[in-house]
Amino acid sequence: MSGELVSFLSAHGKRVQELFAVEVQAMDGRAPSATGAPRPDAFMDAVVVALGDDNIAPLISLFGLGGREPQISERLDRALRHLACLDRALHLAAREQQPPFALGGELSVLARRVAVKVTDNLVEQLEAGTAGARGPSLSITMHELRRPLTILSSYGQLLATGVLGPLPESAQVAIEGITASTEMMVRMVSALAEVSRLEDPDDRLILEEMDVEDLVSGSIEQIGMEAQLREIRLRRVVPSNVQIRCDRRRMTLALTNLVGNAVKHSPTGSEVIIATAALNGSMQFTVTDQGPGFPAEDTAHLFDKYFRSVAERQRKVPGSGLGLFIVKTIAERHHGSVTAGIAAGGGAEFALTIPVSQENP
Repeated sequence: MSGELVSFLSAHGKRVQELFAVEVQAMDGRAPSATGAPRPDAFMDAVVVALGDDNIAPLISLFGLGGREPQISERLDRALRHLACLDRALHLAAREQQPPFALGGELSVLARRVAVKVTDNLVEQLEAGTAGARGPSLSITMHELRRPLTILSSYGQLLATGVLGPLPESAQVAIEGITASTEMMVRMVSALAEVSRLEDPDDRLILEEMDVEDLVSGSIEQIGMEAQLREIRLRRVVPSNVQIRCDRRRMTLALTNLVGNAVKHSPTGSEVIIATAALNGSMQFTVTDQGPGFPAEDTAHLFDKYFRSVAERQRKVPGSGLGLFIVKTIAERHHGSVTAGIAAGGGAEFALTIPVSQENP
Protein backbone atom coordinates (compact mmCIF):
# COMPACT_ATOMS: atom_id res chain seq x y z
CA MET A 1 0.00 0.00 0.00
CA SER A 2 2.92 2.41 0.65
CA GLY A 3 3.75 2.40 -3.06
CA GLU A 4 0.19 3.37 -3.96
CA LEU A 5 0.21 6.11 -1.34
CA VAL A 6 3.48 7.51 -2.68
CA SER A 7 1.97 7.54 -6.17
CA PHE A 8 -1.12 9.32 -4.84
CA LEU A 9 1.05 11.94 -3.13
CA SER A 10 3.03 12.46 -6.32
CA ALA A 11 -0.13 12.91 -8.39
CA HIS A 12 -2.09 15.07 -5.94
CA GLY A 13 0.71 16.67 -3.93
CA LYS A 14 -0.42 20.24 -4.53
CA ARG A 15 -3.95 19.57 -3.28
CA VAL A 16 -2.68 17.62 -0.28
CA GLN A 17 -0.38 20.54 0.62
CA GLU A 18 -3.33 22.95 0.45
CA LEU A 19 -5.42 20.76 2.76
CA PHE A 20 -2.41 20.17 5.01
CA ALA A 21 -1.93 23.94 5.43
CA VAL A 22 -5.60 24.26 6.45
CA GLU A 23 -5.22 21.46 9.01
CA VAL A 24 -2.07 23.04 10.51
CA GLN A 25 -3.82 26.41 10.63
CA ALA A 26 -6.71 24.82 12.52
CA MET A 27 -4.31 23.03 14.87
CA ASP A 28 -1.93 25.90 15.70
CA GLY A 29 -3.97 28.96 14.78
CA ARG A 30 -1.14 29.93 12.42
CA ALA A 31 0.00 29.02 8.94
CA PRO A 32 2.71 26.34 8.73
CA SER A 33 5.34 28.95 7.79
CA ALA A 34 4.68 30.80 11.08
CA THR A 35 5.02 27.80 13.39
CA GLY A 36 8.77 27.28 13.03
CA ALA A 37 8.10 23.89 11.43
CA PRO A 38 9.75 22.72 8.19
CA ARG A 39 8.28 23.91 4.89
CA PRO A 40 5.28 21.76 3.83
CA ASP A 41 7.00 20.68 0.60
CA ALA A 42 10.15 19.60 2.48
CA PHE A 43 8.01 17.78 5.05
CA MET A 44 6.07 15.91 2.37
CA ASP A 45 9.30 15.02 0.54
CA ALA A 46 10.65 13.50 3.77
CA VAL A 47 7.39 11.56 4.24
CA VAL A 48 7.60 10.24 0.68
CA VAL A 49 11.19 9.07 1.31
CA ALA A 50 10.08 7.39 4.55
CA LEU A 51 7.18 5.61 2.85
CA GLY A 52 8.84 4.81 -0.47
CA ASP A 53 12.45 4.10 0.48
CA ASP A 54 11.81 2.98 4.09
CA ASN A 55 14.18 5.68 5.33
CA ILE A 56 13.02 7.93 8.18
CA ALA A 57 16.40 9.65 8.58
CA PRO A 58 15.35 12.74 6.54
CA LEU A 59 12.18 13.09 8.62
CA ILE A 60 14.13 12.73 11.88
CA SER A 61 16.66 15.32 10.69
CA LEU A 62 14.01 17.71 9.37
CA PHE A 63 12.40 18.07 12.82
CA GLY A 64 15.69 17.97 14.74
CA LEU A 65 14.92 14.69 16.50
CA GLY A 66 18.52 13.53 16.80
CA GLY A 67 19.91 12.06 20.01
CA ARG A 68 21.01 15.27 21.72
CA GLU A 69 19.01 18.00 20.03
CA PRO A 70 17.70 20.77 22.34
CA GLN A 71 13.97 21.04 23.06
CA ILE A 72 13.41 17.45 21.96
CA SER A 73 9.94 17.27 23.53
CA GLU A 74 8.62 20.27 21.57
CA ARG A 75 10.20 18.98 18.36
CA LEU A 76 8.71 15.51 18.81
CA ASP A 77 5.30 16.99 19.60
CA ARG A 78 5.46 19.09 16.43
CA ALA A 79 6.50 16.14 14.24
CA LEU A 80 3.70 13.88 15.47
CA ARG A 81 1.10 16.63 15.25
CA HIS A 82 2.15 17.40 11.66
CA LEU A 83 1.95 13.74 10.73
CA ALA A 84 -1.59 13.70 12.15
CA CYS A 85 -2.47 16.81 10.11
CA LEU A 86 -1.03 15.24 6.96
CA ASP A 87 -3.02 12.08 7.63
CA ARG A 88 -6.26 14.09 7.82
CA ALA A 89 -5.33 16.05 4.68
CA LEU A 90 -4.67 12.81 2.79
CA HIS A 91 -8.03 11.38 3.80
CA LEU A 92 -9.80 14.55 2.66
CA ALA A 93 -7.96 14.53 -0.68
CA ALA A 94 -8.67 10.81 -1.15
CA ARG A 95 -12.41 11.34 -0.63
CA GLU A 96 -12.41 14.02 -3.34
CA GLN A 97 -11.37 11.49 -5.98
CA GLN A 98 -13.85 9.65 -8.18
CA PRO A 99 -13.98 6.91 -7.18
CA PRO A 100 -12.62 7.77 -3.71
CA PHE A 101 -9.09 6.52 -3.09
CA ALA A 102 -8.83 3.98 -0.24
CA LEU A 103 -6.16 4.85 2.36
CA GLY A 104 -4.60 2.60 4.97
CA GLY A 105 -2.87 3.47 8.24
CA GLU A 106 0.60 4.12 6.79
CA LEU A 107 1.08 7.50 8.46
CA SER A 108 0.07 6.14 11.86
CA VAL A 109 2.68 3.43 11.40
CA LEU A 110 5.19 6.08 10.36
CA ALA A 111 4.42 8.06 13.53
CA ARG A 112 5.09 4.89 15.51
CA ARG A 113 8.48 4.47 13.79
CA VAL A 114 9.42 8.07 14.59
CA ALA A 115 8.42 7.53 18.23
CA VAL A 116 10.49 4.33 18.39
CA LYS A 117 13.56 6.12 17.00
CA VAL A 118 13.26 8.96 19.50
CA THR A 119 12.73 6.43 22.31
CA ASP A 120 15.93 4.63 21.28
CA ASN A 121 17.82 7.93 21.36
CA LEU A 122 16.41 8.74 24.80
CA VAL A 123 17.42 5.32 26.12
CA GLU A 124 20.98 6.01 24.99
CA GLN A 125 20.91 9.39 26.76
CA LEU A 126 19.47 7.81 29.89
CA GLU A 127 22.17 5.15 30.00
CA ALA A 128 24.88 7.74 29.40
CA GLY A 129 23.42 10.05 32.04
CA THR A 130 23.17 7.39 34.74
CA ALA A 131 26.67 6.13 34.01
CA GLY A 132 28.46 9.47 34.10
CA ALA A 133 26.29 12.05 35.89
CA ARG A 134 26.26 12.75 39.60
CA GLY A 135 24.30 14.96 41.98
CA PRO A 136 22.56 18.00 40.48
CA SER A 137 23.71 17.15 36.93
CA LEU A 138 21.90 13.80 37.11
CA SER A 139 18.78 15.51 38.41
CA ILE A 140 18.86 17.97 35.48
CA THR A 141 19.39 15.13 33.01
CA MET A 142 16.39 13.21 34.41
CA HIS A 143 14.23 16.33 34.30
CA GLU A 144 15.08 16.92 30.64
CA LEU A 145 14.27 13.30 29.77
CA ARG A 146 10.92 13.17 31.57
CA ARG A 147 9.02 15.55 29.26
CA PRO A 148 9.74 13.84 25.92
CA LEU A 149 9.06 10.46 27.50
CA THR A 150 5.70 11.72 28.73
CA ILE A 151 4.88 12.97 25.23
CA LEU A 152 5.87 9.60 23.76
CA SER A 153 3.59 7.87 26.24
CA SER A 154 0.68 10.21 25.40
CA TYR A 155 1.02 9.75 21.66
CA GLY A 156 1.42 6.01 22.12
CA GLN A 157 -1.94 5.95 23.86
CA LEU A 158 -3.50 8.06 21.09
CA LEU A 159 -2.15 5.70 18.44
CA ALA A 160 -3.36 2.66 20.38
CA THR A 161 -6.91 4.04 20.59
CA GLY A 162 -7.01 4.84 16.87
CA VAL A 163 -7.51 8.58 17.34
CA LEU A 164 -4.72 9.29 14.85
CA GLY A 165 -5.98 6.76 12.32
CA PRO A 166 -6.50 3.00 12.01
CA LEU A 167 -3.60 0.63 12.62
CA PRO A 168 -3.05 -2.92 11.40
CA GLU A 169 -3.11 -5.54 14.15
CA SER A 170 0.67 -6.02 14.10
CA ALA A 171 1.23 -2.29 14.62
CA GLN A 172 -1.36 -2.21 17.40
CA VAL A 173 0.59 -4.84 19.34
CA ALA A 174 3.83 -2.91 18.78
CA ILE A 175 2.27 0.36 19.96
CA GLU A 176 1.03 -1.27 23.18
CA GLY A 177 4.53 -2.56 23.82
CA ILE A 178 6.06 0.86 23.14
CA THR A 179 3.57 2.59 25.45
CA ALA A 180 4.18 0.13 28.28
CA SER A 181 7.96 0.45 27.90
CA THR A 182 7.76 4.25 27.75
CA GLU A 183 5.68 4.41 30.92
CA MET A 184 8.24 2.17 32.64
CA MET A 185 10.98 4.55 31.52
CA VAL A 186 9.03 7.53 32.89
CA ARG A 187 8.80 5.81 36.28
CA MET A 188 12.50 4.94 36.19
CA VAL A 189 13.50 8.51 35.28
CA SER A 190 11.31 9.85 38.10
CA ALA A 191 12.88 7.39 40.55
CA LEU A 192 16.42 8.29 39.47
CA ALA A 193 15.66 12.00 39.79
CA GLU A 194 14.26 11.47 43.28
CA VAL A 195 17.29 9.43 44.34
CA SER A 196 19.56 12.20 43.09
CA ARG A 197 17.68 14.78 45.16
CA LEU A 198 17.58 12.62 48.28
CA GLU A 199 21.33 11.97 48.10
CA ASP A 200 22.13 15.65 47.59
CA PRO A 201 23.70 16.93 50.86
CA ASP A 202 22.11 20.35 50.25
CA ASP A 203 18.59 18.92 49.99
CA ARG A 204 16.28 19.84 52.87
CA LEU A 205 12.94 18.45 53.97
CA ILE A 206 9.96 20.81 54.04
CA LEU A 207 8.21 19.90 57.28
CA GLU A 208 4.56 20.64 58.03
CA GLU A 209 1.72 19.29 60.13
CA MET A 210 -0.06 16.62 58.12
CA ASP A 211 -3.19 14.58 58.65
CA VAL A 212 -2.30 10.89 58.52
CA GLU A 213 -5.52 10.07 56.69
CA ASP A 214 -4.66 12.62 53.99
CA LEU A 215 -1.22 11.06 53.48
CA VAL A 216 -2.69 7.60 53.04
CA SER A 217 -5.41 8.90 50.72
CA GLY A 218 -2.80 10.67 48.60
CA SER A 219 -0.80 7.49 48.12
CA ILE A 220 -3.89 5.42 47.30
CA GLU A 221 -4.96 8.01 44.73
CA GLN A 222 -1.62 7.60 42.94
CA ILE A 223 -1.98 3.80 42.72
CA GLY A 224 -5.77 3.55 42.46
CA MET A 225 -6.00 3.16 38.68
CA GLU A 226 -3.31 0.48 38.52
CA ALA A 227 -5.01 -1.42 41.36
CA GLN A 228 -8.37 -1.14 39.61
CA LEU A 229 -6.97 -2.51 36.36
CA ARG A 230 -5.49 -5.46 38.25
CA GLU A 231 -8.76 -5.92 40.22
CA ILE A 232 -6.99 -5.44 43.54
CA ARG A 233 -8.85 -3.90 46.48
CA LEU A 234 -7.08 -1.21 48.51
CA ARG A 235 -8.41 -1.24 52.08
CA ARG A 236 -7.35 1.39 54.60
CA VAL A 237 -7.46 1.07 58.39
CA VAL A 238 -6.64 4.62 59.41
CA PRO A 239 -7.97 6.69 62.35
CA SER A 240 -9.26 10.20 61.69
CA ASN A 241 -7.77 13.47 62.99
CA VAL A 242 -4.27 12.15 63.72
CA GLN A 243 -1.43 14.54 62.90
CA ILE A 244 2.28 14.05 62.23
CA ARG A 245 5.00 16.46 61.22
CA CYS A 246 6.68 15.45 57.96
CA ASP A 247 7.61 16.39 54.41
CA ARG A 248 4.31 15.95 52.58
CA ARG A 249 5.70 15.13 49.12
CA ARG A 250 8.38 12.76 50.37
CA MET A 251 6.10 10.86 52.75
CA THR A 252 3.41 10.56 50.09
CA LEU A 253 6.05 9.19 47.72
CA ALA A 254 7.28 6.66 50.30
CA LEU A 255 3.76 5.39 50.96
CA THR A 256 2.97 5.36 47.24
CA ASN A 257 6.04 3.21 46.61
CA LEU A 258 5.02 0.77 49.35
CA VAL A 259 1.44 0.51 48.10
CA GLY A 260 2.59 0.27 44.48
CA ASN A 261 5.05 -2.47 45.41
CA ALA A 262 2.26 -4.40 47.12
CA VAL A 263 -0.06 -4.04 44.12
CA LYS A 264 2.72 -5.11 41.75
CA HIS A 265 3.24 -8.38 43.64
CA SER A 266 -0.43 -9.12 44.38
CA PRO A 267 -2.52 -11.71 42.53
CA THR A 268 -5.63 -10.56 40.68
CA GLY A 269 -8.67 -10.23 42.94
CA SER A 270 -6.66 -9.97 46.17
CA GLU A 271 -6.51 -7.22 48.78
CA VAL A 272 -3.87 -4.78 49.97
CA ILE A 273 -4.31 -3.32 53.47
CA ILE A 274 -2.87 0.05 54.44
CA ALA A 275 -3.00 0.58 58.21
CA THR A 276 -1.61 3.11 60.68
CA ALA A 277 -1.03 2.95 64.43
CA ALA A 278 0.55 5.17 67.10
CA LEU A 279 3.64 3.56 68.59
CA ASN A 280 5.72 5.12 71.42
CA GLY A 281 5.78 8.65 70.07
CA SER A 282 5.97 7.46 66.47
CA MET A 283 3.49 6.69 63.72
CA GLN A 284 3.71 3.32 61.96
CA PHE A 285 2.36 2.84 58.44
CA THR A 286 1.89 -0.84 57.55
CA VAL A 287 1.22 -2.14 54.02
CA THR A 288 0.26 -5.82 53.71
CA ASP A 289 -0.42 -7.80 50.55
CA GLN A 290 -1.55 -11.32 49.70
CA GLY A 291 1.20 -12.04 47.20
CA PRO A 292 3.90 -14.74 47.26
CA GLY A 293 6.07 -12.85 49.74
CA PHE A 294 9.85 -12.97 49.37
CA PRO A 295 12.61 -15.48 50.18
CA ALA A 296 14.07 -15.13 53.68
CA GLU A 297 17.57 -14.68 52.25
CA ASP A 298 16.40 -11.52 50.45
CA THR A 299 15.28 -9.75 53.63
CA ALA A 300 18.63 -8.10 54.31
CA HIS A 301 18.84 -6.72 50.75
CA LEU A 302 15.29 -5.59 49.94
CA PHE A 303 16.12 -1.94 50.61
CA ASP A 304 19.47 -1.96 48.81
CA LYS A 305 19.85 0.35 45.85
CA TYR A 306 18.98 -1.42 42.55
CA PHE A 307 18.32 -4.76 44.29
CA ARG A 308 15.90 -7.11 42.54
CA SER A 309 15.53 -10.70 43.71
CA VAL A 310 15.96 -13.72 41.49
CA ALA A 311 12.34 -14.73 42.20
CA GLU A 312 11.12 -11.28 41.06
CA ARG A 313 13.06 -11.53 37.83
CA GLN A 314 11.78 -15.04 37.17
CA ARG A 315 8.18 -13.84 37.58
CA LYS A 316 9.02 -10.95 35.19
CA VAL A 317 7.80 -8.37 37.69
CA PRO A 318 8.70 -4.91 36.32
CA GLY A 319 10.83 -2.58 38.42
CA SER A 320 14.07 -0.62 38.71
CA GLY A 321 15.15 -1.72 42.17
CA LEU A 322 14.85 1.87 43.43
CA GLY A 323 11.37 2.02 44.99
CA LEU A 324 12.18 0.42 48.34
CA PHE A 325 15.57 2.18 48.47
CA ILE A 326 13.69 5.49 48.18
CA VAL A 327 11.32 4.42 50.97
CA LYS A 328 14.26 3.61 53.25
CA THR A 329 16.02 6.89 52.46
CA ILE A 330 12.89 8.95 53.13
CA ALA A 331 12.30 7.09 56.41
CA GLU A 332 15.87 7.75 57.55
CA ARG A 333 15.66 11.42 56.52
CA HIS A 334 12.69 11.60 58.90
CA HIS A 335 14.72 9.88 61.65
CA GLY A 336 12.62 6.76 61.20
CA SER A 337 12.98 3.27 59.75
CA VAL A 338 11.32 0.71 57.50
CA THR A 339 11.19 -3.06 57.93
CA ALA A 340 9.97 -6.00 55.86
CA GLY A 341 8.45 -9.28 56.98
CA ILE A 342 6.10 -12.07 56.01
CA ALA A 343 2.43 -11.52 56.84
CA ALA A 344 0.31 -14.14 58.61
CA GLY A 345 -1.29 -15.21 55.33
CA GLY A 346 2.03 -15.56 53.55
CA GLY A 347 2.17 -12.21 51.76
CA ALA A 348 4.67 -9.41 52.36
CA GLU A 349 4.28 -6.80 55.09
CA PHE A 350 6.23 -3.54 55.15
CA ALA A 351 6.20 -1.19 58.15
CA LEU A 352 7.35 2.43 57.84
CA THR A 353 7.83 4.16 61.19
CA ILE A 354 8.67 7.83 61.81
CA PRO A 355 8.52 10.04 64.92
CA VAL A 356 5.32 12.06 65.20
CA SER A 357 7.32 15.26 65.80
CA GLN A 358 10.24 16.32 63.61
CA GLU A 359 12.73 19.14 64.05
CA ASN A 360 13.44 21.49 61.18
CA PRO A 361 16.55 20.34 59.27
